[in-house]
Amino acid sequence: MALITIETSSDALRSGAKPSDEKAREYCAHLERGDILFIPGIPFDIPHDDLQFLLQQRQSGGAFHKNVAYRTNEDRLTGFAGENAADAERTRAIMRSYSQSATRLLSTLLAPYREDWKLDYASYRPLEEDGRDLSLHKRNDLLHTDAFPSRPTNGDRILRFFTNINPSVPRKWMTTSPFDALAQQFAGKQGGCPLPEPLGASTVQSTLRGIKQVARSVGIPITVRSPYDDFMLRFHNFLKENSDFQKNCPKDYWDFPPNTCWMVYTDMTSHAVLSGQYALEQTYIISRHAMVTPEKAPVRILEKMVGAALVS
Repeated sequence: MALITIETSSDALRSGAKPSDEKAREYCAHLERGDILFIPGIPFDIPHDDLQFLLQQRQSGGAFHKNVAYRTNEDRLTGFAGENAADAERTRAIMRSYSQSATRLLSTLLAPYREDWKLDYASYRPLEEDGRDLSLHKRNDLLHTDAFPSRPTNGDRILRFFTNINPSVPRKWMTTSPFDALAQQFAGKQGGCPLPEPLGASTVQSTLRGIKQVARSVGIPITVRSPYDDFMLRFHNFLKENSDFQKNCPKDYWDFPPNTCWMVYTDMTSHAVLSGQYALEQTYIISRHAMVTPEKAPVRILEKMVGAALVS
């Protein structure tokens, strides 16, 4: 695992510079094997007044009581606790602009993906990460790979783009071995986290998934999870619960300075956020079929271990 700095300068990217097709594929390959892509700057405009608005809301004891989520496909904001409708609307507009700017950037930097991704949530993280009082499975300071309880990916990939808007303090991360190494170590009876059952192996589970799919098709808001998604959520929790792993695994530490950006496949790169306040983030769900190194996708790693399909 390594930190790879984007070769094109932030100013050049801001002016519309594009990497070659070969370089864009190289960036995708780095991400897919668990590397972090780093941009030493913010390569698009976030107006100064908007930044000050976000920072001052929290500093004034204000409206953000937790992560603020912008649901891109609904143009809707959640997690804003204030009563001022004008502030809520301004936050929504800022988050919409950030999401659009990040997406334009990644459509050039990661061109092989741009026709085959879905925009997930954007978020604003106004709280100091160090010392947050969270339940074990929600703690950000414990090493983990990502899985969404309410938004299963069915084998597609979780790519996240981050921006540290803190004017003076870095955002501190810790990482360890990527998913392929962790799966070899921990997936299976000997490792402590049982492998998933193949798709369709259990009649009961297949019947339950079929019922859920029918219910979802008629508008009932129910989550349908593949064997892959079930495993990834269990593995997320297993890593956080494993105190020996948390204490003794090899670790790398990263500081992301103020006014910089980075991106990473958080289903591949086992990571923890140790400290930092004021960050923006946009999540993308990238089709597993868009991978330039498809054998590196967690679903393919697990299917090889199981010897059968885990997603439809």
